[in-house]
Parts: sequence; structure tokens; C-alpha cells
Amino acid sequence: MPLHLVTGPANAAKARVVLERARQRAAASPLLVVPTVADVDIYRRELAAGGTVLGVRVERFNGLERELGRRAGIPGRTLTTLQAERVAAAAIAGTSLDRLRAAAATPGFPAALVAFANELGEARVEPPRFVAALRAWAAQEPGRAGFAEELGALVLAYRRAAERTGRRDRPQHVTAVLDALRKDPRRWGGTPVFLYGFDDLTPLQRDVIDTLANAVGAEVVLSLTFEPGRAAFAARATLHQELLALGATEDVQPAVPDYYDAPVLHHVERALYEPERDAASEDRPDPGPAIVALEGGGERAEVELVAAEVARLIREDGVPPEEIAIVHRGLDAAAPLIDLVLRGYDVPAAVRRTIRVGHTALGRGLIAMLRCALLDASADELLAWLRTPGLLRTPAFADRLEARARQEGARTAKQARALWERERWSLEALDHLAAAYERGGVKALAERVDAEAATLLAAPYRRTAPVFDAEGELDARVAAQVRRALRELGQLPGELQPGPAELAATLDALEVYVGSQAGAGRVTVTRPQSLRARRVRALFCLGLQEGVFPAPAKPEPFLGDDERRAINAASGLRLRLHEDALNVERLFFYSVVSRPTAVLGLSWHAATDDGAPSVRSLLVDDVADLLAPGWAERPLRRELGAAGWPGDAAPTEREAARFAAAAAPPATPPVIGHLASPAALGPLRERHTWSASQLEVWTSCPVKWFVERHLRPEALVPDPEPMIRGELAHRVLEIALSELAADGGLSPERLPEARALVRRAMDEHAEDYKISPNPERLRSALRRLEVDLVRYLEFAAHAGSSLRPARFEVKFGMAEDPHPALELDDGALRLAGRIDRVDTDASGREAIVYDYKGKTATEQAKWLEKGKLQIALYMLAVRGVLGLEPVGGLYQPLGGTESRPRGAVLRDADPGLSMVGNDRVDEHELEALLNACAEAARTAVAEIRAGALEPSPDSCAYVGGCAFPTICRCVSA
Repeated sequence: MPLHLVTGPANAAKARVVLERARQRAAASPLLVVPTVADVDIYRRELAAGGTVLGVRVERFNGLERELGRRAGIPGRTLTTLQAERVAAAAIAGTSLDRLRAAAATPGFPAALVAFANELGEARVEPPRFVAALRAWAAQEPGRAGFAEELGALVLAYRRAAERTGRRDRPQHVTAVLDALRKDPRRWGGTPVFLYGFDDLTPLQRDVIDTLANAVGAEVVLSLTFEPGRAAFAARATLHQELLALGATEDVQPAVPDYYDAPVLHHVERALYEPERDAASEDRPDPGPAIVALEGGGERAEVELVAAEVARLIREDGVPPEEIAIVHRGLDAAAPLIDLVLRGYDVPAAVRRTIRVGHTALGRGLIAMLRCALLDASADELLAWLRTPGLLRTPAFADRLEARARQEGARTAKQARALWERERWSLEALDHLAAAYERGGVKALAERVDAEAATLLAAPYRRTAPVFDAEGELDARVAAQVRRALRELGQLPGELQPGPAELAATLDALEVYVGSQAGAGRVTVTRPQSLRARRVRALFCLGLQEGVFPAPAKPEPFLGDDERRAINAASGLRLRLHEDALNVERLFFYSVVSRPTAVLGLSWHAATDDGAPSVRSLLVDDVADLLAPGWAERPLRRELGAAGWPGDAAPTEREAARFAAAAAPPATPPVIGHLASPAALGPLRERHTWSASQLEVWTSCPVKWFVERHLRPEALVPDPEPMIRGELAHRVLEIALSELAADGGLSPERLPEARALVRRAMDEHAEDYKISPNPERLRSALRRLEVDLVRYLEFAAHAGSSLRPARFEVKFGMAEDPHPALELDDGALRLAGRIDRVDTDASGREAIVYDYKGKTATEQAKWLEKGKLQIALYMLAVRGVLGLEPVGGLYQPLGGTESRPRGAVLRDADPGLSMVGNDRVDEHELEALLNACAEAARTAVAEIRAGALEPSPDSCAYVGGCAFPTICRCVSA
């Protein structure tokens, strides 16, 4: 029974003809074949609505192939896509390449080789025949020989590797099925086959149709959207002729004018790409609300514009969501933004897209687990595994591990694991995975990962009986995809299975679907070519930009059309030529404008969200040429960065509130206020002992004190390098100067000894004060510190001081300290601290206090102005706690170019000391300065107890400016 074609334009009611014939043949249990999963559901419902509940079976084309194989009795399983790519990777690795070496190293090369081998298989071109054809082609031009030999070798290697698996690839399997049916047509049983919604067929699909219609004798009815002579269908003229060459009869269906609710849509469908219709201005109708132009100032603005129109159609016009479609030619890139905006506008939508397994929480955790078990993974990968949702009942444990790893410089997973197991439990799951892989390769690993994936999937739902939400569904898909991939790879021969690194990369690149399927109550979001088998009431085409729609032609990775023609001519092969890309894009756009029956929206954006100009697609002009002049120049517009929608135009209350907030005068965020809670103020008022460094921080900025000294947030990073460097410097100087002081003190003659003492102390204590977790940076930092300390000792040896270092790291005031607190105001205020160094004279009565600094030191004239209270309070502590008479206090820089200390010293004290003259003061000046600093300390304590958090943004950070702007919310003047 010959093939029967039903042809005509999009509005020719071809579906009615095909469905009616299927209903008439319901007693023969026919198959209705449609392009997509969504089409299967739609046509099942449509058949049921017409009274055909049983009899007609609706399938996709791969369902038809499975039925063919079942009836032909061809056993065996085909290579999955993942297995085929692994076979291709093994074939590439085992082939000596020169011309193709660089290309073969790219990630997409195995998939391209699989696609090319499948193309040859669909055309029934066996590898030896293809190699002979390449050699015949190369003989015409010797320069082609190297490339031809390597391409032929790859195709042969792929076939040989595939044969080692004991499986056929899909083209081999389907052609074997078709050959079996040709030998015994009775196996098919005469079941009629109806195909609707296809405007393109692969060579293998045409072979299936030819076999069913001409070899088996089944009734085959195929609808094809096609009209001879029309530019819109130029891309399918060859297919039409090939189907007629198969002996097809043709039933041409005319366009139906009342197919559309809006006559202007019928006009556009009839006139699109027809030059003679473009030229007649009297035939250019006003589109009214049926065809809408929308222009967004940016990409998000465009999507928001369309989303608002869709929300209006649902809310005000009562259009069911399932009768609205949004299409985008570059949906993979645009889907996340479309999904986000539609959710924000409360538009129920089916945004079906793919996401890499490695970009999901569960997938990232599983892959990190494999890498930690089988490879030299990083500490970050161990943390990624531990942070897999549900793995740890106390997620903060992973945060603490990260903090320790950063502080101690643990870079590898092994080092981080050692830190974890030192405080927590053993991570035996990694050992079990490693043992499974060593014992049985990927197959054994798959069994172990099955268990781990099931555990991770179920972990967040322990002791509950939940229904999966969207996130849970995604995790279930990820777990299933990973487990399926490992099983498929484990079924390959051992020599074809990937190594650990390849395995991790393969799993990371796997893709899973996110979002729901199109169906009742949801707007369909899809690609233009996916709507060819159905119609909708309203359709919006997003992203009509040059370079997006029409999409640029993709170069064929191995053989372009010119090479294919030459090979065909030289060898007699019929390698498929690629169709004109522009004609294909025009056909896709035709499907866009011909699908809606009531509303067509065409949208574009004038710029990217970054502000770069974007060019509108010429496809918009093709429609504009058919409508009243100026239609494309008067679109609905939305500005780049627009927030919300005004009044009744707002699709949701939230969007109305966003618009009102954006239109209101800018509000100044409230500056942090004083502490008022009794729970916060109580401990501050009851506290009596305060450290000198705390009070100094308060005077620099109360908010900084509140964050750093009161809230004390736990950091995930190592302590600041300057702080650790300072601690090590203090320790080294204490050791060096104390040993020198015990035997006469530091002098120019003893500098070699002093340098040796510094180096020895650095070697002994560098590990105790790790300046940086980075080994390279640590070596550099230690060397710089050693240079700075030696330079300081050289200065001190020649500084001329008659006083000698007597005490180091003098701690006072806290319960564990050897000295009591300094009491002010009869004990109402007690001060604590740690004095870096105290130098005394020969009598042991007079003392100068030293406080080490980095590169800068503050002169006494600016102590009060800059809130530098520490050295003055230490001088009072030397008098009140140690019983010595302070004759000076100095901030001593240890780095930088200036080594002279700054501070305040009595004029006649230690006269030989090299220092700045302005820092010499009289006795009454020194006492006044000490009293003023003590009073400043009292004021600071009173303010702390009152909770007076007054921001000081100009003196907060080390180099000026606010250190905590998100907490303080105060802008520096």
C-alpha cells in the first residue's frame, strides 16, 4: 500500500484529516506518531474528545522504532548515547592523529564523531566503503590525503570499538530491524501508521516510512506542512520530492480562512516571504491587538514585557494558560531568566530546560565524593561533598572545617580529611568507594554509588513522609541520572571504561531536565520548532535578535557541503548535504507566526542587560512589511532597569509595590542606633575591667568596637597576616633582646650575635605563628620580617639609649595574668593590657614603655586627636602596677624606612636616645597628657556602658573609611 501524503500550509486543517483517518481505522489499532512528549498528551486528549478512547495508540518516533524492533524479533540492546561517546573517546585515544590532533583534544569531539558515524549508519554507508570514498576523493588532490586517512581511521576505530561492546548503535539496530521486516513483511501485521507534525525527516526515518509503505505494505499517512513554490517552505522542497519519489500519493489541503480568529493572522500566514504581496500597500492591514510588537530596553525588560502581557491575557481575557505559548530560538541560554520572571509574575508555566549535573547540589556532592575517593582532590571538593544537603545533621561542622582548613593551609582533600577526623568521625564512605573501584572498576563503583546516592537523596527527609517539591524532584532526577550513567559505563568492556578523572568529568557534564512538562494549567515555554504539531490561541516569540533568530549556521565538524559534493562525485556515495540554514530559520519563523489563532506577539530588546546595543532581527521586518506602515516603530516598550508596573498594569501586587517604591524619593537608610536592649546593656554596665586596646578601638569607631570586640563574628579565613606577623615579631624580639640584656645589652659590637639570635628564634617559632597558609607567601613573609627585625636591631644598637630592656610582654588586669589591674576612680574602672616592652635605667626605678607597631607610629601631639590611648595607659600601669616611674612612652615601628620611635619622653630622661625633638616634653606636660588620656578612657567606658554607638566612618578602617558599611549604614563625609 503506497505512502499517502497530506500536504498544505499551517492553516489547512491537516490534523483533522489525519485524525479522522486514524479514527476510521481504530479497529486496526493504528499508531499515531507525533514529534514531542507534549504532543503525545495533546493528541491523546484530542482523540478521546472525539470519542476514540481506545484503538489508536499515540507514540513518538522512537516509540515506533521500538515497536518495529519488537515485531521484527531483533534482539539485543543498542548503545546508549553515553556509551557511544565513551566508545568514541576510546577510538580517538587509540588512533594516531596529526591533522586532527588539536580538534580531537576538545571536549565535543567524541560527540561529533558519534553523530558523524550515526549519519553514515543512517545512510547505510559502511566504514570500509566510506574509507574507499575518502581515498578516491583524496586522490584528486594529494593535500587531502592526511585528513582523509585520519577521518577514515577514526570511523573504522569507532566501529571496531563498538563491536567489542556486543551492542549495535541505533542506526545499525534500526536498519537491521528494517531489513528483517523487508524479508518477512508479515511480521508487521498490517498495522496502519499515521504521522503528524513532522516537517523534516532524517534518512533513517525516511527509510522507516519507505519500509512500512513499500516493503511491508502497511497503510502510512504522513502530514507535511508544505506548499510548492512558496519561499516559506523552500527548506522542505527536497524532502517533498523525496517522499513523492517513494511512490507517495498526495492529498493537497487548501488554506482555511476561518482557521484564525483574527483575519490579519491569516493574511500574514498567506503573505509571509511573498514579494508580490509585500509590495501592495493596500493589502497591509492594521493588526490591531492581534499582532503585538514589544521592545524591551534590555533582556530582562523584554521578558517582563511579555510576562505582563501573558498575565493580562490569563487574568483579564480569561485565556487558559495551556492555550498560550512562549517561544525562544535560544531557549537554553534564556530559560533561567524566563523561568525567574514568570515565577515572579505568578504565571504558571512549563519551562523545560536542562542543567548540568555538576551544577546541582546533589550532583556536585556526588562528583566531589568520587573525586575525593579516587583522585587527588582539593579541600574545597571535600567541603562540597560534606555540604551535600542532608549529609551532615549539623551543617556548621563543614563551616568549621573550612575555617580550620583556611587557617592551617590545608589545600588537599587528604589534609582537610585529617583535620576533620581529628575532631569528628571517620569518613569511611570514601574508603569504601575507593575499595569498590579497585575491586571491580566502574561496575562495582556503580553499585556503591547507588547506595550512597540513595542515602544522600533520602537524607533531607529522614523521619518524614514528604511529597517532593521542585528541589526534591530535581535531586531525584540527578540521583537517577548518575546511577544510570554509572551502570551504562559499567556495562562496557573494561578497556573502554573511563578512568577516575574521565569518569568525574563525564558525570559533571551529564544533563538533567528541570521544570515541568507542558500540560493543563501551564503556559508552554519552548523552541519555535517544537510547536509545529499544535496550535495555540496566543503565542509570544522572544529574542528576535540578529544572531539569535535566525540562528547562525553551525559549521559541520568534519565535512562541509563542498567536500560532501566532491566525495559524492568521486565515489558515488550520497552523503547528505546540509540545508540552507536561512531557509530552515524562515520555516521555523513561519511556524511561529502561523500557530496562534488570536494573538501573536513579537518581541526584541534594544540592548543587553549590560547596556551593549542589540540589533533587531530582520524577521520582524518580514512581518512589518505585511502590516500597516509604522507597526514595528510603535511597539509596547519597557525601559532597561524598569522596576515594577504602575496601577492596573501591574501583574501582581508585588510588582505594583516595586513600582511605588522605585517612584518614591530615595530613602536614606537609618544609621545604626544606640544599644537599647537591657539584655545587651546589662553585661556592659556590670563589667569593670577593660583592656587598653578595646578602649582605643572604641575611640577610633564605636561601631567597629561593637562588631570586632563585642559581637566577635567567627571568621572563615586565617587571622590577618599583620596581626600574626606582629605576634611573631614580639616573640622573636623578646628572645633576642632578653638574651642580649642578660649579658650587657645590645651594642654595635654585638650585632652579629643579635642577627644570629633573630634567625634562631625565627626558625624555632615560625611554625607557632604561621603568617600565611600559603607556603610560597609564608617564605616571603618570614624573609621580610627577618630583614625588618635585623634593621630595627641595627637602629637600636646605635640609638644611644642608656636604658636596657628589662621586661617583655607584661600582662596585667585579667584573672590569669601575673599582675593586677590598674584601678582608676577607686576601683570603679579597672584597666587590663599587655605591654610589649619596658626598658629601665641602671637603678631600676625609671622606665620607658615601648609598644611595637608595623610601619607607622603616632607622635604625642596627636594621641588624643587620633584616639591613641594605649601607650599612655600603659605608662600609668607601669606606675600603678609595677611600681616604676614612667619617664616616657614610645610607639616603635618595626617596618618601613623610618625606625625612630614616636611618643612622649621627659626632656632630661635618657638624653642619648635618638628620637624626634617634638616628642621631648616637660614633666607637667607629660602628666597632663597622661591625665587627659585617662579621662578619655573614662569617657569611652561611660559611652560603652550607655551603648552610644556613634559611627566614625572616617577613622574606622586602617586606611580610613568605614570598615562595616552594611552594618553601620553611614557614609563617610
